[in-house]
Amino acid sequence: MITDFTTEQLINELKKRGCVLQVIKPKTYELQQDCWNIVKEYAGIYDWTTEWHKMDKIGIDRLHTYYRTSFHFRFTNIHSNIPRLRKRILKNIVQRFKTKQIMHELRQMIEPPIKSKKKDMSWLNDVKVGDEVFAKVPKMPGEWLGVITKINKSSATFRWYPIERHVMADGMKRNYYVKEHITNSELIYKCRKPINEPLDYRPL
Repeated sequence: MITDFTTEQLINELKKRGCVLQVIKPKTYELQQDCWNIVKEYAGIYDWTTEWHKMDKIGIDRLHTYYRTSFHFRFTNIHSNIPRLRKRILKNIVQRFKTKQIMHELRQMIEPPIKSKKKDMSWLNDVKVGDEVFAKVPKMPGEWLGVITKINKSSATFRWYPIERHVMADGMKRNYYVKEHITNSELIYKCRKPINEPLDYRPL
């Protein structure tokens, strides 16, 4: 496989392989089909490029697992001579099983797709400083009632009300909050406004 060659090195490599190369004008070449396939491989098979030299950095366990599960061949003592075994596996794959799909899978082992998960920040648009909301407090189970004290770019600052007591009414647990006793601020990354929930405070 040709990797990371300059144009001059590519031409020399093609000549070594017996390709007939005719230069029509600077940077314009006419090649026979099999040599053109080599050029496409050099440029990146099927119009994408890859730094194939990074194959040397793929862990032997990962490469051997791929080889075993994809082609049902395996080696023993895979850690005895890792560089030699890695070259042997890659050579077998390229010479015996080379397809667009296989090359794509190898490419993804070198350059895994970047997964970017964009945070949903729309909830910040629904709250303002002073709003009473339910939010999760770090190291505390469930949701807690409190007040928004500050809104940041990707979070908000929240002070939660301690619960003075629980009261069972009609089979439902109701919490009585100590509104005037506000705890230290905590960062929150999601909250919700109370919906049809009684907010009971300790009588003053």
